[in-house]
Amino acid sequence: MQEPALIPLALTILTVDFLRYALVAGAVWLLVEVLLGHRLAGRRILQATRRPGQVRREVVYSLSTVLIFAVNGLLVWLLAANGTVEIYRDAASRGWAWWGFSVVLIIVAHDAYFYWTHRWLHQRRWFRAVHGTHHLSQHPTPWAAYAFHPVEALVQAAFLPLFLLIVPMHDAAIGVFLLHMIVRNTVGHCAHEVLPWRWTPRGWLRWITPVSHHHFHHARNRGNFGLYFTWWDRWCGTEDGDYLREGDARFGGVTRNGVAT
Repeated sequence: MQEPALIPLALTILTVDFLRYALVAGAVWLLVEVLLGHRLAGRRILQATRRPGQVRREVVYSLSTVLIFAVNGLLVWLLAANGTVEIYRDAASRGWAWWGFSVVLIIVAHDAYFYWTHRWLHQRRWFRAVHGTHHLSQHPTPWAAYAFHPVEALVQAAFLPLFLLIVPMHDAAIGVFLLHMIVRNTVGHCAHEVLPWRWTPRGWLRWITPVSHHHFHHARNRGNFGLYFTWWDRWCGTEDGDYLREGDARFGGVTRNGVAT
């Protein structure tokens, strides 16, 4: 099979990455801020006015991240083409059990990678030079999902090729991971608690980060470094208890046994 020309391939990857960001962030924005804005008014996590030009800045930085992620996607394709990493197309070659397990594994691994790189970027030197760009949005919108300084975008982009150096994956399984990543990221920046508080973080989904988890991280700039799951923050003592206490008061409260009412 003839390999695609490099420039058309690069443009295709860039288009896919752009659409993944624009469509998902746009859909979450439309649902939360427009279509369901009135109904979700009581689910807004913190009442605050966004700074003028915030959305424009979020989009501009996110578009620079999309470009970096697209270059990274081209790198992954080149690594696969020369056999450095294994991205296979026949799911039956490794079985559907491996297909499903690899999706779970990459999500769990990405959460760990994000937690530790995120903590590192919160060191004073790196925060001022790099990560502070993302924190310019104290009350973010879904458009802030990729609003990274280029250095941070490179750090986050590095995860996928590093993971694939170790773990072979089906191309569609990678697609599922990338879709999960952008959906969780845009919802996590939507400034509204979209799930019942009695499910998460006080109920059977307590291991999944609610929107409040990351929103308080933006607003207070302390703790809550996890992306998808709460366990690293709990294990390492970096969970901000204020988001739980204020969430209890605003969205449900707790009984003496710590169970949401």
